[in-house]
Amino acid sequence: MSTIEQLISFVTTVESGSFSAAARKLGKVQSAVSQNIMNMEIDTDLYLFDRSGRYPKLTKAGEKLLPQAKAVIAQHRRLDQQVKALESDEELKLTLAIDEGIPYSGLIDLLPQLEAQHPQLQLEFLCASSQDVIQLVADKRATSGLVFSDNVYPEMIDFETLGTVQFELLVSPKHVLAQTDAAHVDILMLHRQLVIGSQGSKVTWFNQAHSPDVWYADNYYVLLELAKSGFGWTLLPLHLAEDAINKKQLCKVPVQFEQLGWQANVDVIQHTAMETSANRSLRKLLRRLLQM
Repeated sequence: MSTIEQLISFVTTVESGSFSAAARKLGKVQSAVSQNIMNMEIDTDLYLFDRSGRYPKLTKAGEKLLPQAKAVIAQHRRLDQQVKALESDEELKLTLAIDEGIPYSGLIDLLPQLEAQHPQLQLEFLCASSQDVIQLVADKRATSGLVFSDNVYPEMIDFETLGTVQFELLVSPKHVLAQTDAAHVDILMLHRQLVIGSQGSKVTWFNQAHSPDVWYADNYYVLLELAKSGFGWTLLPLHLAEDAINKKQLCKVPVQFEQLGWQANVDVIQHTAMETSANRSLRKLLRRLLQM
């Protein structure tokens, strides 16, 4: 049976590209990493690396074992984090980080139930863009987060999809884009785009720049005001823009033959180390948030 140290040395070598790079990443001497992998090869009676070249290359056996090794490491990390959580008093405080583009007014109606279940619980709320919320949860600054779905989360983050939010491509009625129907969406590239941005500047589907002229803001309310003032076109959650649309301060960008709005998934995310009864209660309540 391979030990967790052997598995970590194996996976880190694959990810780093060499035994020496793996040793540096793990803070060990190279001989310790090499010995761990040799012992794993002895235990499994398999050659995991082809060492004939300058850098070790996975054998077919190594390729087949790699996913299982990663899974075992992830499960071991979860176990270790759960033990630490049980030994601490983290349950006494929850920090929920929320993307302001997600409708969360109904959360206030749900909080009395959480308070009744955990009367000693201290709550903190943070607002940030989805990418910054993900980072807050990854850094354990927040215990949970409400975000627009990302294709790939860091491995220490669990997620659950709660529902969807409608997005629309909007512009001021005074803007030139609103004056006539465009033949195609390429016309957008000729005008300034107002984009939601994260402090870490990571690009995802909802903050991708399509125009060479871009202004950024880290919350949707700033984008809303900029769009209303005619500074450019933007993609906004419909629930935030409905009042401005009804007052004719914003309108949908008129484009022939194409539907520019779409549904965005909303996820609740949590660090794997933050699995407490209070967090489970919060997640259960949040499943009702977008149905309210």
